[in-house]
Amino acid sequence: MASLGAATAYLLFAFTASAQVTVVPPFVGDHSETWERFGVSNIPDGTFILGGIAAITGTDMVTAKRFVMCSVVGRPSDGTILMDSDRPSGPLTILFSQPVSAFGAYWGSGLRCPFGDSPSILTFQDVNGNVIGSDSFIYNGDGTLMWRGYRFGTPVKTITRTAGDGQEGVAMDGLQAIVATNGPPLNLGNISTRGLVQTGDQVMIGGFVIGGTAPKQVLIRAIGPSLASFNVAGPLQDPMLSLHDTSSEIASNDDWQSAPNSGQIPTNLRPQDMRESAILITLQPGQYTAIVSGKGGTTGVALVEVYDLDPNSGSKLENISTRGFVGTGANVMIGGFLGGASNGTGKVLIRAIGPSLSGSGVANPLSDPVLGLFNANGQRINSNDNWKDNQQAEIMATGLAPMNDLDSAILTTLASGSYTAIVSDKNGGTGVALVEVFRVQ
Repeated sequence: MASLGAATAYLLFAFTASAQVTVVPPFVGDHSETWERFGVSNIPDGTFILGGIAAITGTDMVTAKRFVMCSVVGRPSDGTILMDSDRPSGPLTILFSQPVSAFGAYWGSGLRCPFGDSPSILTFQDVNGNVIGSDSFIYNGDGTLMWRGYRFGTPVKTITRTAGDGQEGVAMDGLQAIVATNGPPLNLGNISTRGLVQTGDQVMIGGFVIGGTAPKQVLIRAIGPSLASFNVAGPLQDPMLSLHDTSSEIASNDDWQSAPNSGQIPTNLRPQDMRESAILITLQPGQYTAIVSGKGGTTGVALVEVYDLDPNSGSKLENISTRGFVGTGANVMIGGFLGGASNGTGKVLIRAIGPSLSGSGVANPLSDPVLGLFNANGQRINSNDNWKDNQQAEIMATGLAPMNDLDSAILTTLASGSYTAIVSDKNGGTGVALVEVFRVQ
């Protein structure tokens, strides 16, 4: 990595000047990918790389010890393994779950090919999909992969590599990235968790924490019958909702229209079925718990929601969580949350807790939770099985690391928008689990 002069001598490039993108020499980032862990294998579309902060998509991707690049043989920049995509049918894209302030890698492509040598074109997009710059370069070396690195004035969410001829293959190794960490915490707007409501300890329990100094108005809802219109099987027919602070019940509701202040609920947030429940209330900073159960001990699928109706107050939702029964198929636990930040990004920690619940006296905890994170388009942007698999040091530094190695966690920087966290059991089992979202300072 020290031979920058030699590297640039072998590259013919046309960099699109931009105040947001600067070419930089080789560096060591806080996340890296050398491909050694994959051995020699196929790389499926959507494989997570760089310690889990990014997914790579493309066609014909493999890891190998060398890659024939027409007249030369591409060699790894470090170790014994590189990644290559031979004559792909489409672009190669790196999608970051945590936007980065710098990225670099060692590249190679065909040299003196009978069909002509084609440039590699990199395009950089921010969290809103805006192109902030691009780079085009042609490989002209002896098989040693060549460095190309960048620093971004605006954090980058997506990097796309295309070929000038639309199909020229590519080799890549020694990826380095630095996560952008200067954004404010994501503001949590609401949580909406769907799960199977049973009885006893297996009712649905939604918790939230209001931090700050000012009161905050929130709307808490328990939705059941309306789910049938969304083709949800077995909806809870008559949900009941109660709200608790740390010491006692402070509000409750059976049918939402029976509440004295039901007329003050925003029209677009009024439940569609009169049997559904809602509590509109102004709360002081503190910890609160919303419990959803079925009237008369009935069971079924329900949705518990907490809406922040006063996002500009001097207080914020610091974390939101839901405990419930995780089934299989359509009855896994589905937790949605809305996030926003003034600069478009913010950091959150998402956890799926199962085995740790046994230490709190919870019967039948989920034995091995798996956590998946999806964006508003239903695209999986991250996942985790055991929290120590990756990001162990970063998660421990938050002070919020799970107590059991089998619990799951994802620490990520997200753009403003809607997200869904899905909790299931690794082995298809069932049990009680907790899905949580924390604002990380």
